[in-house]
Amino acid sequence: MGKKVYAIKEGFNFQTNEKVENKIVNTWSECLKYVKGVKGAKYKSFEDINSANKYLSEGSKLLKKEDLNYPEDCLHIYVDGSYNSSTEMYSYGVVAVRNNIVEYIDSKASKDSSKRNIRQIAGELEGAIKGVEYALDKGDRKVVIFHDYEGICHHATGFWERREQSSAEYYEKMNKLMNKGIQVIFVKVDSHTGDFFNELVDEKCKEKLLIQSDKVVEKWLLANSLNVSSEEIKQEIMKLAPKGEKKINVINSSDKKNEIGETAFEDVIKRYNENPKEAENLIFNLSGEEKNNFIIYLLDKCVQ
Repeated sequence: MGKKVYAIKEGFNFQTNEKVENKIVNTWSECLKYVKGVKGAKYKSFEDINSANKYLSEGSKLLKKEDLNYPEDCLHIYVDGSYNSSTEMYSYGVVAVRNNIVEYIDSKASKDSSKRNIRQIAGELEGAIKGVEYALDKGDRKVVIFHDYEGICHHATGFWERREQSSAEYYEKMNKLMNKGIQVIFVKVDSHTGDFFNELVDEKCKEKLLIQSDKVVEKWLLANSLNVSSEEIKQEIMKLAPKGEKKINVINSSDKKNEIGETAFEDVIKRYNENPKEAENLIFNLSGEEKNNFIIYLLDKCVQ
């Protein structure tokens, strides 16, 4: 067996205060110098330099929501996790959205029993598993998982080396689920940037741990409308945003084909006059069919 080499996709040089990218080193001690204490460091050991170079040249399967290159014609699931250091409890959250209608919410808190305290990461990994399980239970064959922790994607695909028991178990569970015939597309959402569904799942996680939130969900609902599939889902959201009750519309199964209506479109126009950036985010979250309906709605107003 030859001498190992170490490929560093992302690290940091604390001596020069510079980011380290796509670097190959010959010893573990040298590798450690660039990855120890670096959040999100990406590196891997190889038996030969050709394999190391191949690893550095491979692209990640991680997409970014802002790039708009993910499918819209399937179930969308937002996942997140949180952690309460005073109780050493973690929580996971799952919010399922289909055609811009919230159809499912799940969240739960548990004690962190891992050998190494991985804080909210435990919840984020569990939320992703729960999300794919839900999609399979509903008979879906394709699902988009939106997440803010990159490991949701990289540990599932094997792009990151699995050094912890938690990531190894997650890899096994996720791949077992994916082998049941469902296509899972991972999309990263930057946390706390105003993406409504990401903020919703974040606040559901905090709720389970009795952590005070910034009430972003309630603030959003005071200015915008939201469609949900049942009264139960509405009540779950009202726990976070009691003042937003009138803006949460329960869509009956017979009405879902209409998706969002004129009231919601009027909200978008009103918000655009007040805050164009926020309105752009609303339009961004519409499904393809809803965007078409919105264009028709605007054209109708022009000819009136």
